[in-house]
Amino acid sequence: MKSLGLPNINKNEDGKEFKFIGIWSKNRWEWLATHIANMYYKYTTIGFFDSMGVQAVDFIIKQTELTSLFLSKEYIQKIISMKKDGFATTITHIVSFESVT
Repeated sequence: MKSLGLPNINKNEDGKEFKFIGIWSKNRWEWLATHIANMYYKYTTIGFFDSMGVQAVDFIIKQTELTSLFLSKEYIQKIISMKKDGFATTITHIVSFESVT
């Protein structure tokens, strides 16, 4: 994460810095490893779940100005479709837990 320059730094009104990394996946080893890496580097994990609709995911992405998203293969097409439809506009980095064709 760090060598890729992830994540971006967000500042709130008080000037406090936040570093967010999103994870969209079912529970698995990579989810846990990403979360532990976030804790090590003092990044905040933003979790997304199956039950969330497009508007809920987009709201969270906008609120956090999230740019980096780690996800499982099943959600890659979903985030790409969201971007095509004008959602998830701040996402610039997608890291897949599996190989992608």
